[in-house]
Amino acid sequence: MIVLSWNCWGLGNPSVVPNLKYLIRRYKPDVLFMFETISYSNKVEVLRYSLGFDCCFSVNRIGRSGGMAVFWKEHKKCSVQNYSNNHIDMLVEDSIHGNWRLTSFYGFPENSRRRDSWNLIRNLSDSSNLPWCIIGDFNDILSCNEKKGSIERPNWLISGFRQAVQDAGLIDIPLEGYPFTWFKSLGTARAVEERLDRAMTNTNWSTLFPNANLECLTAAYSDHYPILLSCFNDTVHQNVRKSFKFENAWLTEPGFKDFLREKWLNCEHDEITKKIEVC
Repeated sequence: MIVLSWNCWGLGNPSVVPNLKYLIRRYKPDVLFMFETISYSNKVEVLRYSLGFDCCFSVNRIGRSGGMAVFWKEHKKCSVQNYSNNHIDMLVEDSIHGNWRLTSFYGFPENSRRRDSWNLIRNLSDSSNLPWCIIGDFNDILSCNEKKGSIERPNWLISGFRQAVQDAGLIDIPLEGYPFTWFKSLGTARAVEERLDRAMTNTNWSTLFPNANLECLTAAYSDHYPILLSCFNDTVHQNVRKSFKFENAWLTEPGFKDFLREKWLNCEHDEITKKIEVC
């Protein structure tokens, strides 16, 4: 199964749907989770047809914020078990591995409500003994290394989230590609980046899918990068060479343009594929 998760920052923006169509065409997810849709169920249902999914479920926005949605292919046999304004819990009927849980999660962005997010993670963990994967925008970080720029996040926020993850028996899946999933004011002195989006599993789930991998993708418009979870139980997909992707964040690195120019000119008579490989 391939799961795509993205805080899209509102479905009303005209650039969101083209970005989604490209991501779906490129990565062919079986399940798509979306956060901050700022929409109602009727708009999500229309989007389901446009994106080519068989089923969908949505949690309506509250005022001018919030909103969640999940889209999935019918052959994956997913069903929504329970939900709130901050999560959608699904049962996956897997004929090969047996039943397991897949939960989308959106953490409260306000510091004053972080403990509510942490307690929800604990409650979700206690509600079932099935193999479990939880993915989404947690609005929290597990260590100070998951933040770049601006002032440091208070220790009580980091330790509180880390304790909730430990209490729930969850294991963080390492993120491949760019290490941060949220950004603000890139290219300025106020730039800040954090890894707010992630996927975590319990031990039973990681045993079922030992070769699962999580990748940070790129997309325009939103201040979050999408993340892609590939749940494979074999090594076939691990040996597939990934295509080159240009990261816009590279442009903010000091000396990047000089580095690129030097490498490009040193192999100016080579084909473009060779130039990219050298860079």
